[in-house]
Formats: sequence, C-alpha cells, structure tokens
Amino acid sequence: MVDNNRIGNKLKALRKAKNLTTEELAKKVNISQSYISRFENGRAIPDVDMLERILTSLGTDLSSFFSSDLHDLPEDLIQLIDTVKTLSPEARMKLNEFLKLVKD
Repeated sequence: MVDNNRIGNKLKALRKAKNLTTEELAKKVNISQSYISRFENGRAIPDVDMLERILTSLGTDLSSFFSSDLHDLPEDLIQLIDTVKTLSPEARMKLNEFLKLVKD
C-alpha cells in the first residue's frame, strides 16, 4: 500500500533542500502549483510518469527516492549529500578528513 503522506513529505523535503518553492517546482515540471501542493500534503499521489518528472526536476530518480536509505532524511542532510555528490574524489577525501577533525 502506498502512503500518500510519506511520499508527500519526502517530495516536500527534497523540494525545500533544493531551495525551490512549490511554484518554482511546478514551473520546472510544467504543472500547476496547486498540483504540487496536493502531492506534498498527501491529498493526491502522482502517477509514476509524473513522479519521475518531478524527481528529475529535483535532481533524483525513482530508485533513490524509494531507497530505504534515504527515508525521512532532514533537509540539511539532503543538501549535504547533494553537495558532496558534486565534489571530486580528492575534495571528498579532504572533506571527510575535515569532518573527522570536527567530530572529535
């Protein structure tokens, strides 16, 4: 069974992590802002094609979205993961070393 609220909450967190308003996301996907709002509030659920379009606009895909690893991550962690994905391997190593220093 599909949990509309869980999907909506994840969509909202992803959108906010990308610093997009519902209106900005709606424009990227070429649908109405109220449609995005209905998804995020659990009042509607997008079909697979629409969900894929929305996720592509948010820089992710269906498999990542439904991965158990990424359920319910806070917005700041989503932003951090997105940023780290753009780094070179050397920069990731340096960041990891820095984070170990900060953690200790």
